[in-house]
Amino acid sequence: MHRFELFTGDCRTAMLFMEDSSIDSVVCDPPYGISFMAKHWDYDVPTAELWADCLRVLKPGAHLLAFFSTRTYHRGVTAIEDAGFEIRDTTAWVYGSGFPKSMDVSKAIDKAS
Repeated sequence: MHRFELFTGDCRTAMLFMEDSSIDSVVCDPPYGISFMAKHWDYDVPTAELWADCLRVLKPGAHLLAFFSTRTYHRGVTAIEDAGFEIRDTTAWVYGSGFPKSMDVSKAIDKAS
């Protein structure tokens, strides 16, 4: 029989009480660093120090899955790599935001003049 344990809460606090090499995987949706709705908690992506703590609690060979905004993905992955993770595979959520409205370019130029 397999035993599973799910940890909930702020990882910055929870990981302080976790033993080194004790976690099978980390799946997270951290702040994207886009100042969503002008919220302070989303001002920046997590630092390499936080990801280093994730690496500390992960068992050797375990995986990290972290979601980021398409605009700040590079900052998140760089911090993860700086913490000591090996970046192997990445996935992207590609989505559309609707079809743009048509525009009469000549009218738009006249309007701008």
